[in-house]
Amino acid sequence: MKTMKFECDDRYEAEKLAGLVSVQRNDAAYVDGVAAVVGNEIVIKLKDKSSHAVLLKDKEDVDRLKSLLIDVVKGKIKIRCSDFRGSVAEITVD
Repeated sequence: MKTMKFECDDRYEAEKLAGLVSVQRNDAAYVDGVAAVVGNEIVIKLKDKSSHAVLLKDKEDVDRLKSLLIDVVKGKIKIRCSDFRGSVAEITVD
């Protein structure tokens, strides 16, 4: 397992990101894709068709998160858990 850290704009954004990518009861993530990327903001689409924007520290964090989420949606990797500490969201995958 590998834990990836993403620096968010603030604690609220880190908590939001950790919640959006959290694992559901059936051990699957509720993420359905990336709707858009604008600067240091990423819009995450969920399986219920809702979309949620998350502000990250910089474009590098956005690009890494986008790549991770695309791999999750394609089934290449699986999210095991997510958490946050201050303004940093931590996503553990395997």
